[in-house]
Amino acid sequence: MFRPNLYASLAVLGVVGAIAIGLPAINNALPAGRSVAAGQRLTVGRGVTVAAPPDAVLDVTKTQPNLNRLVMSVHSVRVVIEADKYDGKLPGLSAKLRRKIQSNPGYQASQRDHPTSTSAGVPGLQGSYSTPGRIGTYAVFTRGGVGVEVSMAGAGTDVRRDNDTLLDLVRSVRFGAQ
Repeated sequence: MFRPNLYASLAVLGVVGAIAIGLPAINNALPAGRSVAAGQRLTVGRGVTVAAPPDAVLDVTKTQPNLNRLVMSVHSVRVVIEADKYDGKLPGLSAKLRRKIQSNPGYQASQRDHPTSTSAGVPGLQGSYSTPGRIGTYAVFTRGGVGVEVSMAGAGTDVRRDNDTLLDLVRSVRFGAQ
């Protein structure tokens, strides 16, 4: 009676060990980023899409379609775009995003909001912030009960070099069937 239990226990231990070692090894072998073609429309959620900029790499480990969150990088610049239900005004959405940004240690808004718009003419607000060793920009838009938050931060040289590309990304925000 002792031997069958021993063999069954060893078999279970072997399966658990294979899972504990094998699955993380497979996960580590998969790339965290996936290159996307410039101009390709990427879905954020809630009917919101954006056009991928040149040299964009989608972070498949941080992008969460079920939370309407898209994360990508353009060189060293990390871009986070989120869409959610929002029935308020733009200044309230901007204040909400600034609070979220400034809740991180060392992050500080460094510029007052100023008007911006998408290429389809949806009005928005944008501003900038600083982080330890990085600089960032943010933008917010709202339409039809959906609010969109865009935040981007990276090395100062990359943010300045890719400024036009990043602005084009912000302008590419589309709501629904725009």
